[in-house]
Amino acid sequence: MLFEDLPSELLFEIFSYLHPSDLYISFIPLSNTRLSYIISHIDFSLDLTYTSFYRFYHILTYCSPSQIIFLRLTNQYSHGLLISEFFTSNFFHSKNFIRLRSLHLDDIIGNEIDCLPPNLEKLYIKFHKKAKYAAKFYQIALQSTSLKQCYLIGGYAFDSKTCSHISSTTIEILHMAIKSFPNDLLVLLQALPCLTKLKTRIYTQLSTNQFPVILSSPLTHLNIDLQGSGISLVMLDTQLLSHLSQIQSLIYHSYGKSNDDMNHLIKLSCKLKHIQFIQKGLSINTDITQYSFNNDLVTAIQEATSNKNSRRSLTIHTIPYPDKMLQLPFVLWNTVHNPNDNEIYDRVERVRINLSECSITPNFPLCRHVKYLTLISNNESSNYIISPTLLSSLVSLSSIRHLIINTQTTLFHFNQLFSLMSLHSLDIAWSQLRPYFSLTNIKILSLISECVSWKEIQYLIQYLIPELEHLQMNVTTSDECREILNILLSPNYKNNLISIKICICQTLSDQIKQDLEPILLSSQWIKVKWRMDNWYLYIWK
Repeated sequence: MLFEDLPSELLFEIFSYLHPSDLYISFIPLSNTRLSYIISHIDFSLDLTYTSFYRFYHILTYCSPSQIIFLRLTNQYSHGLLISEFFTSNFFHSKNFIRLRSLHLDDIIGNEIDCLPPNLEKLYIKFHKKAKYAAKFYQIALQSTSLKQCYLIGGYAFDSKTCSHISSTTIEILHMAIKSFPNDLLVLLQALPCLTKLKTRIYTQLSTNQFPVILSSPLTHLNIDLQGSGISLVMLDTQLLSHLSQIQSLIYHSYGKSNDDMNHLIKLSCKLKHIQFIQKGLSINTDITQYSFNNDLVTAIQEATSNKNSRRSLTIHTIPYPDKMLQLPFVLWNTVHNPNDNEIYDRVERVRINLSECSITPNFPLCRHVKYLTLISNNESSNYIISPTLLSSLVSLSSIRHLIINTQTTLFHFNQLFSLMSLHSLDIAWSQLRPYFSLTNIKILSLISECVSWKEIQYLIQYLIPELEHLQMNVTTSDECREILNILLSPNYKNNLISIKICICQTLSDQIKQDLEPILLSSQWIKVKWRMDNWYLYIWK
């Protein structure tokens, strides 16, 4: 039996496991009416996170918005070009996604779409750090008539003065920052009468001492980080929690210098079914077992809850200041369950090691789950030697995915170091690369610290890292830039690159644009999307 003669049900099942771009590239050229019909009627969960412009173009050409039920788009690997390009077409206007239920947009500035798909139920947005239109997008989302879950991360803190006239009777779960307590929080709760779960950060406190009674809010779960705003637990309770009749769970972030009333926390723990207290900013050298906060509170909570509802629980965490060699994320030190130091360092994701120091003596437990490792040297003439064995005593090399080497320090056994890692991205100088390095799994490479020639780039792509998808480099002349792109964008030269970022001298930007723009717009190179500023040339291919 031929493949095209398989039952339609089986073909639907087979095609559901393939990415839409693979379907279009593989089957559309066959001009088989039956297969084309089946492909045009499949429900797609479309993830374009790591998509080249070539594959993206096939999506725009053949995919129907009505087929898409899940959509994830990111600008992270297209230099800010993908999302706006996706929604620019009238055919792909957001109102045409009538069956879309879940939408994830990453690294947006807020003006990419002017309305949400009509039946969208889940929205996850991560804004660019300079998202100047974020307030506009917040307003669009908070006026939705279909959303049930809404996650607005970064870009803006909700301000009722700049984001007014909001109202939604469908949003049940919300994650976003709020500018002030209690005013903006009150406006939000009144505008979202079905909200049951809220996760937020609050940055400022207004002078008002009265918080109007909220009679109808069904809020049951609150995760609130007060960002050192001066709002105490007593204020939070008297001005908010005591007016929320259905509140069951509280996750409350405090700070090391705050003087929270422990008795009030104990009182809340007896009233709520779950309360998690996270105190930030304690010194990493603090002996938690001797800390009066720990002893008094934990003992009192154990006594208060021992004979109560077994579902009622309280968890206490402290978050220490980072050590100079570590960049600590939200590490959780659970004082209720008698943790040791290992629990802190097990949660560390980023480690930065300065090789200029005369010696590196590990004075803390092994960091077993580090993803980002940075090796630096403040002294360029340093000849300090570091080995994989020494690094292995600090971090678990097998867990590292992203490595930055910002030093000319001689590293013996460099190949051994790479062989012990499963690297996804590498930032290194060209002069430090060697032909025998094991780099085949790397997808993202930055050579920004040194200028490179077209011959070096050709050798890199052909022999060192043939599966490379994202490349950053530095050039000093317009001729060098053109020669490199002659290699990377030639129709006769195949590679797996998705994005190219070239650092150019500010004084050369006009000359490079003048030289390259005619070629980029011609058929001499493959079709790409590109943009340019005073410092970088961005290409999505």
